[in-house]
Amino acid sequence: MTINFQHLRAFHAIALEQGVSRAARRLNVSQPTLSKQLKALEDRYQLKLIEGTRPPLSLTPAGESLLKRTTALFGVADEISLLLGETKTEEGGTIRLGTDSPPQTAEFMAAYLAHAPETDFKVTVSNAQATNELLLKAQIDVAIVCEPFVHSDYVYAPLYSDTLVAVVHADWDDHGAKQFDLLRLQSEVLLIREPTSRTLSSIKRILSESSVEPARIMEMHTREMIREAIANNIGISLMLRHECPPDPRIRTVEISSNSKSLTVNGYLAIRGERKRLPAIRLALTVANAFATARGLI
Repeated sequence: MTINFQHLRAFHAIALEQGVSRAARRLNVSQPTLSKQLKALEDRYQLKLIEGTRPPLSLTPAGESLLKRTTALFGVADEISLLLGETKTEEGGTIRLGTDSPPQTAEFMAAYLAHAPETDFKVTVSNAQATNELLLKAQIDVAIVCEPFVHSDYVYAPLYSDTLVAVVHADWDDHGAKQFDLLRLQSEVLLIREPTSRTLSSIKRILSESSVEPARIMEMHTREMIREAIANNIGISLMLRHECPPDPRIRTVEISSNSKSLTVNGYLAIRGERKRLPAIRLALTVANAFATARGLI
């Protein structure tokens, strides 16, 4: 009996994603089509492979056994694709890149292009949570994110380390202090990112450790909006140093604190199943070179 590899691929995706919706996005097919393919596979061999109607779906013993074999099967298929002429990195192609860290991402892209100058990038900028969702849905190939979510199917490579600093108006009165005392926030307007921001999570930890409560808090969705608000003397913020390019209207001040939360690490993340692809292998190589040069590994 000939095996239908399309049906196996449907099962494999649903098993990995623990749901039909995410698997459909991953394979770029409709949910009904994927459900029909799974049912056809189960009907053909008279086996129940997946249980449940809502995610997270679970595997039957037969499904667990089959997943081990499809993982091996499609791993070998990827290796065969490479062997038979998967596009070489120097020949170009497009990498879909998602990030919450534009400055570090631009540095990464420049280093990548030094190895593969014909490569095109399609870049999506969002916060860490949204970027992680894009990677989960296979809508991007590579993610560069601050303190990424841990996922068993991901491969991570440290890429950068950054430090939170206070960002204030150019004429902000520092009272002669050379560092920013967090207690000053008790009389200041603190400008923050949206609730899902990883930077905001670090700020909350620092304020909690210091038992500091700002006089007022205003939420703004983008770094650019926060910088413009600071430049117009609306408030101050705590931001990563690399998020603050030179601007005569604002300045950065080191924060007087020993909190470990002041340091934030960024990573390159990919789906483990794609690590053998030439473009992804090169991305990991570039990330490892950054990490070595910066003493991160």
